[in-house]
Amino acid sequence: MKKSALTILLIATFGLTACSEQKINEWACGHEMGQTRCFNLSNQAYHAKEYDKLKKYLEISANYGNAKSQNALGALYETDFLGVKNYQQAVYWHKKSAEQGYADAQFALGDKYEKGLGIEQDCNQAVAWYQKAINAGHIQAQAHLGELYEKGLCVPQDYKQAMEWYLKAAEQKLPVAQARIGVLYDNGLGVEQDYALALQWYTLAANQGYAPAQGSIGRMYENGKGVEKNLITAKEFYEKACKGGSKTGCEDVEFIKKSLVQQD
Repeated sequence: MKKSALTILLIATFGLTACSEQKINEWACGHEMGQTRCFNLSNQAYHAKEYDKLKKYLEISANYGNAKSQNALGALYETDFLGVKNYQQAVYWHKKSAEQGYADAQFALGDKYEKGLGIEQDCNQAVAWYQKAINAGHIQAQAHLGELYEKGLCVPQDYKQAMEWYLKAAEQKLPVAQARIGVLYDNGLGVEQDYALALQWYTLAANQGYAPAQGSIGRMYENGKGVEKNLITAKEFYEKACKGGSKTGCEDVEFIKKSLVQQD
């Protein structure tokens, strides 16, 4: 009888403790003093793949008005972690965050307007939000605006404008911007074609492990563009690109292997 009573007491105590812990966590996410705890809880839930719990913590913090949580909640809705992607909800929360001046959210909102995801496509709004992100110091937004000018997407094609934006981001050591400058010099787009400068910019990006730049260097060695043709060196750079996650790099490795066999 005493054993049963003790068991019931222990169950009740542990239940109360668990409930109290949950309430503490919810309180933390809904108050300024607990935001650090809330972010830690969110990270733990993410790494544990407990996405419902992650959503709950982010929602409480986002409704409290935390811009970082609002943006993270928007990003969560862009994944299929909750079952299906919901771009309308993503836009809603990115906009809440962006209107508070959060640069990552401004960049994300620009992306939604550009692609028409969860909202009607609007290039003017896309560029406007990218510009706001740039004004808030978002380096990726600088590079992306450069890409829009390079490809003539949402803005008139203008290689000189592309170069200007790429240079701003490249000066801050963003590898994608460094690689795109390499592409402009490699192909003589808006600048005089210069393989030496192309290789220089590709190398800066490649040294940071940027796979597309490693692949571009591989192609220069494969074709003898600005360097002495060397299939072995080309293969080495293709292998680096492949290890970095480039599907094209992996395909290039197989192709160059066949070329080396034929060469022998």
